[in-house]
Amino acid sequence: MIEAIFSSAPALLPVFAVLGLAFGTAALRQARARQWPQAAAVLWGLSLAGEVAATLTPTTTGSSGRTCSIGSGVWATATTQQGLMNIALFVPLAFSATLVLRRPLTVLAACTVLSAVTELCQTLLGTGRSCDGADFVDNALGALIGTVAAVVWLWLRRRKVLFGLRDGFHGLTTAGVGLVAVTTVVLLYVPLHHDAAGFGSNSSADETEMPQRIASRLFGPDTLLQTTRLTATPDNPPQQVLEAVTDRGQFRIEWPTGRLLISASANSQIDPGPLTRDQVLKVGTDFAATWFSELTQAVTPTLTSTDSAGGAYMLTYRRYNADNVLMPMRLDITVSTSGRVMASSARWDADPQLPHPTVTADTAKQQAISTHTGSRADTTFLLAKKIQGQWRPCWAVNIVKPGESQASGTVEFIDAVTGQFVANQG
Repeated sequence: MIEAIFSSAPALLPVFAVLGLAFGTAALRQARARQWPQAAAVLWGLSLAGEVAATLTPTTTGSSGRTCSIGSGVWATATTQQGLMNIALFVPLAFSATLVLRRPLTVLAACTVLSAVTELCQTLLGTGRSCDGADFVDNALGALIGTVAAVVWLWLRRRKVLFGLRDGFHGLTTAGVGLVAVTTVVLLYVPLHHDAAGFGSNSSADETEMPQRIASRLFGPDTLLQTTRLTATPDNPPQQVLEAVTDRGQFRIEWPTGRLLISASANSQIDPGPLTRDQVLKVGTDFAATWFSELTQAVTPTLTSTDSAGGAYMLTYRRYNADNVLMPMRLDITVSTSGRVMASSARWDADPQLPHPTVTADTAKQQAISTHTGSRADTTFLLAKKIQGQWRPCWAVNIVKPGESQASGTVEFIDAVTGQFVANQG
């Protein structure tokens, strides 16, 4: 577990070392100035550094989607490995802060707000970590345990605990203002999706057995399954997705079909080897036949190098209909010349039935540049796009703006039947 954490967040130890030195030194100075217990103050600073480093250090794997999951099965995660780690993260922080300040209600409220802010920052800052209401509850439970333990410790040592109206007022104010502010930002900027199975659910045997089998096939028979989470996709709530993290990589599957959506090795470094292009192609097509046989029927992959040294290649599968319209299915597989499948990404949409395109490429180009004064149309191609729940053939027209020598990313979509502009969706 520890090895996997460090491999997915290689900067974790350096970040903790820097923050620990800074926070620990600051806490020691404050302790000397305010007559606080110095050991407890330093522990407070180190605990805060550990919380920030462990939760906000960017990871090399994971999703950067700006969403936050909520659900009804909050307490199910408290006994899982991930839940226990989240609880343990806040125990020393709350314990040491209570020993220093001796205001348990204020400390508990501040730790709760800190957890909420942390979850918000994880998704807004694109750290590769996900915002999850279960983590917030686990952190708050850890803060409660740490606070109670500190109160008992102070009582046993006959040290006065500053319970009272002032502590209660500070606690309520801190919790109220902090949580209202976080909630406001979440409602304005972070889409929420409901985790139908409960936060980070690991309770079902099937949710462990199937991912373990898949993990062993993807990464090897000795792969250790660490965490799983069942969620609903934000753009398609009825469809559930199971995300799994192992000591050798992570993957995402449709649930309960088990169809592979994404896989990524924990080792993202290219490891050049002796395989030729044809041999790399063979490795990739064998992998595709194993995991994506339905997608690869009647499709010939293209092979392109992902680096100038030729240490890895990407196999790209795309399918076109009789009108040369690009279908929504997608499959990309990255293979190193050592023969290792580094990553895969699939989109399992079935080929839709589309009306015959009647708008020509030239007409679509003229329509696309009609709202871009001084621009010209560059390349264009037909693709299927879902518009208000219906698949349509559309022209994708790349626009070259004034002063540009080539298209720089501006694309207009034109319905290939009606000739009307189409929003960039689906």
